[in-house]
Amino acid sequence: MSRTKKFFCVAISIMVLSPLLLSIGCGSMPWDKKKEQPPVELLDETKSASTNGVTETGTTLVPGPQRFKDVPLPDKVKEDFDRSYVYESGSLQVGRMVYSIRADVNDITQFYVKECPKQGWKLDNVIQGDGMQLNYSKEGKKLQVNIQPQGLGKPKRLILTLTPPE
Repeated sequence: MSRTKKFFCVAISIMVLSPLLLSIGCGSMPWDKKKEQPPVELLDETKSASTNGVTETGTTLVPGPQRFKDVPLPDKVKEDFDRSYVYESGSLQVGRMVYSIRADVNDITQFYVKECPKQGWKLDNVIQGDGMQLNYSKEGKKLQVNIQPQGLGKPKRLILTLTPPE
């Protein structure tokens, strides 16, 4: 075999094998199974309540004014004003508040599982997928809490949607 043919065989082998070798070390390939999040720990009435705004997960209530008084908001959230809207009148409250937060998805979920019932919210269901969605209701209102991961090293997106029941 001539030198030129050997060179081309080696070059083609490198081009074919390089992506395969690189993918072995990469944990984010589409065929890899996604890490499962731990199940949501539902509120246990026998556990102690949070004190001074600090919850058992270490996430605290935001100290300042909230968009809606009965919608808990964890501390250290940053609101995305371009993606948020709120309408409030004497008989209607509607809003979609979008925040970024640097906390674990499970910690944020546990914050809402523990804090929403204190404001009179009833947990209707939980949808667990790439992120987490908690659906709450109370008389005259529905609250949807979406927690979405945005990628490694990026803050989570927290979307709170408050609507009338129907």
